[in-house]
Amino acid sequence: MVDKTTPHQAELSASQAKHSPQIGCHPSIMAKLLLSKIYTLASLRAPHSAFGTRGLPRGTEVQDKAFWDGYDNNTLIYDCVWMPTQGCVRLVMPKLLDFKKTLLSADIKVDDTSIQYRLSENLKFDTLDLPCDAIGSTLSIQIEKERLTLPVNPANYSRYDGCNVLYTQIKNDDLNWVYDWGLAHQRNHGVDAILIADNGSTAYSSEDLRRTLARIPGLKVADVLTAPHSHGAHHTTCTGAGSTKFLQPALLNLARDRFLAKARAVLLCDVDELVHEPNNRSIFDAVVASPLKYKSFNGVWRYAQSSKGQIHHSDHIFARDSDRKCPTKYCIVPDSRLGRMTWGVHSLEKINRHIFKPFNSFQFYHCKQISTSWKSNRNAPLAADGLIDQDTQNFMNSTFQPEA
Repeated sequence: MVDKTTPHQAELSASQAKHSPQIGCHPSIMAKLLLSKIYTLASLRAPHSAFGTRGLPRGTEVQDKAFWDGYDNNTLIYDCVWMPTQGCVRLVMPKLLDFKKTLLSADIKVDDTSIQYRLSENLKFDTLDLPCDAIGSTLSIQIEKERLTLPVNPANYSRYDGCNVLYTQIKNDDLNWVYDWGLAHQRNHGVDAILIADNGSTAYSSEDLRRTLARIPGLKVADVLTAPHSHGAHHTTCTGAGSTKFLQPALLNLARDRFLAKARAVLLCDVDELVHEPNNRSIFDAVVASPLKYKSFNGVWRYAQSSKGQIHHSDHIFARDSDRKCPTKYCIVPDSRLGRMTWGVHSLEKINRHIFKPFNSFQFYHCKQISTSWKSNRNAPLAADGLIDQDTQNFMNSTFQPEA
């Protein structure tokens, strides 16, 4: 089913923010208006009568009926985007699997003109490029007697042109956490644009999330992309759960292709992760200056002493020597040779993450209790071997100074 919600421009004034429920605001940080908007996807479900079901990725075996609550068995298209620099309309899709044969036999048109396609198959998502000379308004898929249509979303590269962009995907993460995460990276790295994909949060609205981002000082752009699709199966319900998680890598690449292609650089890290460099260098400056325009870096776990009451990033000053390093995250220049390759969650998809040595001067603090525990319980009390890490404490004290 196509999401017909019209994206709207939503500017946040100091007066509105001051009286906004849940999130509050300091009018002094709303000195100027910024670009702040909620975007939607042009999505399409595969009719069972024409497509049947997707089937399962290789190596995935269902072990619990709860598997089907998280697995996306019917989305055909996440988004449909006109990309002027490539001269094509791009369909961003979950792995087609058993949908592939039916889709490739269909008559696909842009504004009633049949288009020859180019299919690109990635590890966890697929794209279909439809070369055309100008932007169309409607895409149609004719399968025998069934005709499916959806609008074409235009790419908007100028919005983020030259920006230091912070990107992530969330669902129900506390809005105070979101604010502190954005503030930390703005203060420490010069983030001036944030784009968050909201994966169907129920604890608040996308507008509440947008308003929270708009409160962060120093931003030029604060946008939300609503993406209410299945994230993928939980690891306790099947084997090979990772292969079912189509959405996150698809949205990473969609964000680049629809919004971020001309950004100065993009930092990919989650709300529970704070990027740190001892000499206060910006990760964006370091990546732009690097020959490959790409830098990955490891993470280290940090803990709060208690899980009771409101937990903040700044509470996470305890470390454990027994912990292993966390899988890498990275920062990348989209308009570069590597930046135009397929992005993955922890590294570029088609390049083994171990090939590029992590950037040792940078790391991220992975804050254990900044979590909804959707994957596993992360609210356990601090273990006995947890000790205050002075460098982390200094970082937190410096980063989260009271706002003027």
